[in-house]
Amino acid sequence: MNTRIQLLCAWSGPVFLITYVLAFWQLAGYLPPHPPSMSAIDVAMFYSEHHNQIRAGQILCLISSTLLFPWFAVISAQMARAEGRFPVLAIMQFGGGVLLVVFFAICSMLWIVATYRPELDPNLIRLVHEAGWLIFVMVFPAYTLQLICIGLSGLIDQSERPWLPRWASYLNFWIGVGGCGGGAAVFFKGGPFAWNGLIGFWLPVLLFAIWLSVMAPLLMKAIRRNALMDARL
Repeated sequence: MNTRIQLLCAWSGPVFLITYVLAFWQLAGYLPPHPPSMSAIDVAMFYSEHHNQIRAGQILCLISSTLLFPWFAVISAQMARAEGRFPVLAIMQFGGGVLLVVFFAICSMLWIVATYRPELDPNLIRLVHEAGWLIFVMVFPAYTLQLICIGLSGLIDQSERPWLPRWASYLNFWIGVGGCGGGAAVFFKGGPFAWNGLIGFWLPVLLFAIWLSVMAPLLMKAIRRNALMDARL
């Protein structure tokens, strides 16, 4: 039963990715990202004309982002198995995962709040709108720490068949660094480092999708291998 639960947790990552992208893009209409140069009037009109779609899409984003809890939990379970008695890296990784889910929720709630009173001053609506976008792209440190911990876990695994291949450990390091691009978004209102730019948004998001797509099958393989090893004991 524990193996089945872990496999379900491993599937929660890809399910999150699919549902979140569909809700964020097709329903809420947040892809491509709105440019920082968008006027207060245009921002207010967007929220006024699409308030129900935004509410529905961001509520679905809220729901789907909770799927990251089991995803990060099963990653930490594999890390703890590799670390042994005092799995500090596993604990740090899950703590970073909790923060990431909280930040996803805060962004969705800010954008939902922006739809609540369309009669407000457009500048106030834009303030809430921009706060959501800046949080979305700038809060990278915990996420980067997570991937560093995962990569280290794979490298220190002394078992005959590590749960994470060495190449995947280095991939976690590179993607963790690549996720830092949005950290400079507050200094730019246009160009590649802005919240809608290549480095500020598209590269980190693409790398996150690649990371999740690579980690899911590796996790499932490790879970099944561990189940076979445990059955032989």
